[in-house]
Amino acid sequence: MNKALITALPVAFALAACTSGGDGGDPANLPQNSSPSITDPGPISVEENSRNVIDLVVTDADGNPVTLSLSGTDAGRFTISNSGTLAFAIPADFEAPGDADGNNVYEVTVTASDTYSTDTSVNLEITVTDVVVGDGIPQTSNLVTTDATTFVQENIISSFEYPVLMQSETNKFTLSGVFADPAIAQSGWNNLDGPSAARIGDAAVTTCEITGVPGDCDAPQGEILILDFTVTQDSITFLMSGGDGGALVGVELILASDGSVLSTYNPNFCGDAVIRGDQHYVHWDTSGLIGTDVRIRIFDENSGGCGFISFDHFYQTNSPMGVNIGSPSKPLPPVNVTSEAAAVTGLIPHASFENPEDMVNNRGWVATGAFANPMPDSWEGTARASNAAAARFGDRAVSTCEMNANSAGCDAPVGTVTSPSFQVTDTYLNFLMAGGNGAAPVGMNLLDGAGNVIHTYTPNSCGPSHIDGDNDWVWVDISALSTAYVRMQVFDNEPGGCGFVSFDHFYQGPNAWNPGGGTDGGAVALTPAVEANLGFNVSLPDDAFDQVIGSFDDATTNNWTATGDFMNPAGPDAWQGVSGEGRVGLRAVSTCELNNNAAGCDAPTGSLTSPEFMVDAARPYFNILITGGNGGTVPVGFEVLDPSDSVIASFQPASCGPPWVNGDDDWVSVDLTAQIGNMVKIRIYDNEAGGCGFVSFDHPHMSATAK
Repeated sequence: MNKALITALPVAFALAACTSGGDGGDPANLPQNSSPSITDPGPISVEENSRNVIDLVVTDADGNPVTLSLSGTDAGRFTISNSGTLAFAIPADFEAPGDADGNNVYEVTVTASDTYSTDTSVNLEITVTDVVVGDGIPQTSNLVTTDATTFVQENIISSFEYPVLMQSETNKFTLSGVFADPAIAQSGWNNLDGPSAARIGDAAVTTCEITGVPGDCDAPQGEILILDFTVTQDSITFLMSGGDGGALVGVELILASDGSVLSTYNPNFCGDAVIRGDQHYVHWDTSGLIGTDVRIRIFDENSGGCGFISFDHFYQTNSPMGVNIGSPSKPLPPVNVTSEAAAVTGLIPHASFENPEDMVNNRGWVATGAFANPMPDSWEGTARASNAAAARFGDRAVSTCEMNANSAGCDAPVGTVTSPSFQVTDTYLNFLMAGGNGAAPVGMNLLDGAGNVIHTYTPNSCGPSHIDGDNDWVWVDISALSTAYVRMQVFDNEPGGCGFVSFDHFYQGPNAWNPGGGTDGGAVALTPAVEANLGFNVSLPDDAFDQVIGSFDDATTNNWTATGDFMNPAGPDAWQGVSGEGRVGLRAVSTCELNNNAAGCDAPTGSLTSPEFMVDAARPYFNILITGGNGGTVPVGFEVLDPSDSVIASFQPASCGPPWVNGDDDWVSVDLTAQIGNMVKIRIYDNEAGGCGFVSFDHPHMSATAK
C-alpha cells in the first residue's frame, strides 16, 4: 500500500464528516435575516391643520432595530420617527395645498431598513380634508385646566404646536439658537417626558429635552421673539417652568414702538424640566395696555445649572390663570408739561384717556352726550397734531372743542365722563385742565358714593382749545376724604361761548403740583349730609343708597328694635366703633367698643332688628359689612327672618379681630331672589360675653349686585 495514500485518508474522512448531514456547509443555503414589515394602512384622510397623520405598524421578525425614512414627491412636507409616527412638518392648509399636484392628496414613500436585509417600502396617499371651523390648534390638554377662552383663535398669541411653521413665518417670529435649527424643529422642540408632562394641544416646549440627547438639559440656548400684536384682553396667560429665578432664563413683555421692556418674568422651578400642571400658569395683567402693540421675548441664555426653560400656549383672556407676574402699563411721557413721580404711581385707574373706547366699554367709566360711544381717538384734541405748543401725557389728551374730529364745532359738544369709584389715598388730586370762562358750566366734579357733588372746579382760560403747558395744572386738596371712595366727573354743559373743556391725566399725590403758575382748585370740605353717603375704606355698588336697611349714623334716631346693650343709646355715637377703619357714612357699629368701650370688648350683648321691608325684584341681594366672632361656636352674626320670625338665612362671621369693619373683605351677600315680593326683616345679634364675643357691622342694604 502506498504510504502517502494511507496518510491522506483521515483528511478525506474529516472533510466528508464536515459536509455530511445536509446543506449546512453551503453559505448560499444559510438561514437569511428577514426584511422589516410595514403594515399598509391603505388610503389615509386627515383634517387640515393637523399635526400627526398616522402611527404605522412596523415590525422586524428578527428583533433588529429599524430605521424609517421618507422619499417621494411630497416627502419634504413630513417627518417620521423610528417608532412609526408620520406627521406633517408644516400643517397642511386645505385652501392652499402644499402637495406637488395641488390637489390636497400628498404622496410619500416610507422605507424601513434594518441594515441586515432587503429594505421594505410602502407607498402612502394622505388626503387632506377641509375644516370649516377651527384654528389649527388641537383643542386638547394634558394635566392642565383650560376654559372657553383658551382655544379662541384671536386670543392665541402662540401655541408652539408647529416649530417648522414658526421658522417659516418670519413676519410673526424671529428665532435664534436651538429654536432656529431646522433639524431640531423637524423633530419637534420637546420630548414631553411621558404622561407626567403637562401641555395644551399636542406639544409644549422644553430646552431641557430640545436636542433629544439624554443628559443635554442645561446646554441648549436660544430665543423666540413673538413679533408685534395688539393687546385686546385684560391678561396674557401662559405656562412656564424651569430656571432658578436668575436673569438668563425667562420672558419679557416689550413695547413694540420703541423696544422698551415693560415687564420681565424669570421662572424659579429648577426641578421641573417640563411643565407639570396648573402650578406653572402665570399671567400679566395687561388691562393698562389695551390697544397697545407689544412683543414677547422668550429666552434661555444660561448653559449652566438650571439653564433650561419650559413653556406653552401664550394667549389673551379676561379670565387669567395662575400667578400675576406684573401689571405693566403703557409709558405716558409728558409732552410740553413737567411731571413728578406721583404722576405715574398715583394715576386714577385709566384716567390717562389713552383709549376712551376701552375706558367706557371695559373699565367702568360712564359717558354721556358727546362723550358716549367713543372710538379710541374720539375725545382727542386734533390741534395737537399740528400745534407744537399743545401739551399732554402719552399719546392723547381730551378737548371737547375738537372731539369727534370737530364735527360739531368747538362750543357745541356737551356731555359728561365719570370715573368708577377710587379710594382717596393721598393729599391732592392733580390734573391738567383748560377751557371755560369761569362761569360757563364746564369743569370737574368730585362725587360721593350716591352721586352727590362734593366739590367742583370750573376753569377760566377760554382759549386755546387745548392744554398748552404747566400753567394748566390744577390741584384740589382732598385730604378730608382720606380712605373714602369717590368718583371724578368731567362735565361740559355749555353749548355756547367758551363752552369747551380740555383735560388730561388725573392723579393723586402728596404735593400740590405747581411747576409753572397753575391753579388752586380749592379744598374739599365735608358736611354731615355729604359724609353720610361716603364709603370710607370700602367700595359701594351704584345702587348702595337706593334701599338702605340701616345706616347707623345716629344711634338715637335709628328705627331698629334694640335689646341688651343696644338699648337706650346715650348719644349718636353710642354704637360707634371708635377705632374703625372702614365705614359707610358717619359711623359704623362695633359691640367691642359699644358705649365708648365702657364694658370692654367681649362683654356687651344684645340685638338689633330692622323694620320689615319688601324684597324688590330690582334689588334681590342683601349686602352688609360684618366681621367679628369665631365662626359659629360663638352666637354672633345676623339672620334674615320672615314676619313670623322664621329664619330664612343666617351668617356667623369668623374673623374675631380686628374689632371693627376693616374694608371690602368684610362684605357679605345673601341672595333673596326666592323672597321677591315677600316681607322680611334683619336681626343682628351678639349673644356672646366671652372670647371673640363681638360683632362689627355697617350699611345693610338691598342691591342688584352681590357685594
